[in-house]
Amino acid sequence: MDESHVSGLNADLQDFDAVLLSDRAFDTDPSQILIESSDPHKLRFRLMQWLAESPNRKVKAERKRKIAQTLEISPRQVERLLDQYNGARLDETAGIERADKGQHRIDIYWQDYIRQVYEQSLKDKHPLKAADVVREVQRHAMIDLRHSEGDWPHPATVYRILQPLLERQKRRKTIRNPGSGSWLTVETRDGKLLKADFSNQILQSDHTKLDMRIVDQDGQLLNWRPWLTTVVDTFSSCLVGYHLWHKQPGAHEVALTLRHAALPKQYPADYELQKAWDICGVPLQYFFTDGGKDLSSSKLIKAMGKKLGFQCELRDRPIQGGIVERLFKTINTEVLAPLPGYISKKENGAKRAEKEACLTLEDLDKMLARYFCDDYNHAPYPKDPRDTRFERWFRGMGNKLPDPLDERELDVCLMKEEQRVVQAHGSVYFETLTYRCEALRSRRGEYVTLSYDPDHILTLYIYSQATGDEAGEFIGYAHAINLDTQDLSLDELKQRNKGRSKAKREHSNYDALLALDARQKDAEKGKQEQKERQRSEQKKLRGKSKQNSKVVELRQERSGKSARRTEPMELLPERVAPDPLPLPPVPPQTLEFATAAPQPEGRHELVIRKNQTLKRIW
Repeated sequence: MDESHVSGLNADLQDFDAVLLSDRAFDTDPSQILIESSDPHKLRFRLMQWLAESPNRKVKAERKRKIAQTLEISPRQVERLLDQYNGARLDETAGIERADKGQHRIDIYWQDYIRQVYEQSLKDKHPLKAADVVREVQRHAMIDLRHSEGDWPHPATVYRILQPLLERQKRRKTIRNPGSGSWLTVETRDGKLLKADFSNQILQSDHTKLDMRIVDQDGQLLNWRPWLTTVVDTFSSCLVGYHLWHKQPGAHEVALTLRHAALPKQYPADYELQKAWDICGVPLQYFFTDGGKDLSSSKLIKAMGKKLGFQCELRDRPIQGGIVERLFKTINTEVLAPLPGYISKKENGAKRAEKEACLTLEDLDKMLARYFCDDYNHAPYPKDPRDTRFERWFRGMGNKLPDPLDERELDVCLMKEEQRVVQAHGSVYFETLTYRCEALRSRRGEYVTLSYDPDHILTLYIYSQATGDEAGEFIGYAHAINLDTQDLSLDELKQRNKGRSKAKREHSNYDALLALDARQKDAEKGKQEQKERQRSEQKKLRGKSKQNSKVVELRQERSGKSARRTEPMELLPERVAPDPLPLPPVPPQTLEFATAAPQPEGRHELVIRKNQTLKRIW
C-alpha cells in the first residue's frame, strides 16, 4: 500500500465512526479496512461487507476493482465472494469452529427449567419478561435448591436461552391470521411459518359437530348429531371435499375425506347440482390439521404423506385454522338455521329441535352438497371480491384443472386393512359375507390384504401382502356374491348382522330352554322309575330269602304279652331295699327343732347310716 494514502487517512480516523452518510460512503479506497483488519479472513469479510454497501453501480465497480488488486484475485473471484457473503456462507472468523458452537454450556436441567418457567407463564396468560425469569432462576437456586452464590446460570445465558422463545412470542402477536390480509400464513406447532402462494399448496382439514337433530328412515329421532369433516384450500378458501359421519371422526375418517377431495366429484342426479364441481386434488406441499391426539400420533396420516408426496403439519392454535372455523359458522347461519331440527341458542332451542326434526342424514348430505358446489365455491372471494373462490383457485392452479389421479394411488386413504386367506374358487370371507375375485383363483391358500371403503362395503380392494418397505401389489376387485344390485355401507351391514344374530340368539335360546326342560323331566322320570324297580326287586328278594323265618310269630307273641298288664309285676332280688335300722335317741332340743319344722313327705326316702356303705342297687 502507498505510504501517502496511509498518511492521508490518519487525519480522518478520528471522526470515522461519526460519519453516517457523507463522502466517505462514496470512497473507493480500502486502506482504512486494511488498517483495521489484520486477520486475512476478517479482512476478506470486511471487504465484502464494504462492497455490498456500495450506494450505486459506479462505486460498486470501482470498489470491486480495488478489492481485486488488494487481494490479488480476479474480479470474477470477487463476485463469488460477494455471492457467498449475500448467502451468509462467508465466515468472518478463521480456524476450526468449536464442536459446541451454538449450544448452551450449562446443565440441561437449567435449560429445561428456564423454558418451562417462561412457557408456563404463557399458558397462564401472564408472560414474564426476561428479567423476571432471571430472578425466578436465582430464587429457585438459592431457596429451593440451597445453592451458594454463583451456582446458577448467568443472566446473559438466561437471555440467550429465552431469545428464540421471545422472538416466537413477538411473531405471534404481529403475524396475521389466515382470515385476514392479502397474504396467507399459518404457523405449525413447531414454530414454522407456512405461506400459501398457490392453490392446493396447503390444504386444511377439521371436523365439527353440527347443531342439527335428524331422524332415521322410519321417522324416529336419532339420539346422536352428525359430524362434518371438511378439506379447505388455504389459498382460495374453496371447499375441496367433505363428509358426514354418525360418530366423532378420527384419522381414518380424515383420510377418507381427503380421498373424496382428491378425486373428481360424481354425484347422482337426485342431488340436483347445477354446476360442475371441478375443484379436486391432493395437497401439493402441506396437509394442515388440528393437534388432536387422533391425528398427532396417527401413523395413517404420515403414511398418506409419504405415499402422496406431502408433509403433514399440526396447527399451533385454533386461530391458525380460521378459514375452516369460519366455514363452520357460515354453514350454521346460512344452511342449517332455516331448517327444521336446528338447535338454536335461544331458550328451549334443543327441545324445539327435537320436536321439529324431520330430515334424514341423506337429506342433509344433499343440501350441503348443493350449497358447497353451487353457492359457496362460486361466491366472491372475501379478500378480493372481484374474483370468486373458484376463479382464484383456478388461477392459482395455473389456469388449468389438475390431472386426475389414479384411484389406486389413493387406496392408502381407505379404511383399515384386514388379512384373509383365499378360499376355493377365489373367495374370501369378510363381515359374514363371501366375496369372489377371478384373479384370486390361482392364489388359493395364500394371505391377501383387504382394503375397503366403509360407504361401499360390497366391493373390496385386494392387495398382495407387503414385504419389507415395499407396498403390496394391487390384484383386483372382490365383489359380494348375490348382492350385485345393492349398495351397503359398513355400518348398515353391521346393523343387519347384529339384528340377524339377535333374532337367531333369541330363537336358539327359546328352543334350548324347551329342550333343557324336556331333558330334565325325562331324567327325573327315569330316576323315579329306576328307584321303583330297585324297590320292587328288593321286595321280591326279601320275600324269597326269609320264607322260613318266625319273626312274625315272635312279634305277635310279644304284642300279646304286652297287652296283659294287670298281672302283678315280679321284682328282681336286687331291687328289694333292706329293712331300715333303728334310729339313735335324739336329744330334746333336737326333737323340738324337728317338730317345729314341717315334716317332708317320706315317700321314696332312703336313710343310710354314716358307718354303712351303699350297696349297688342296679
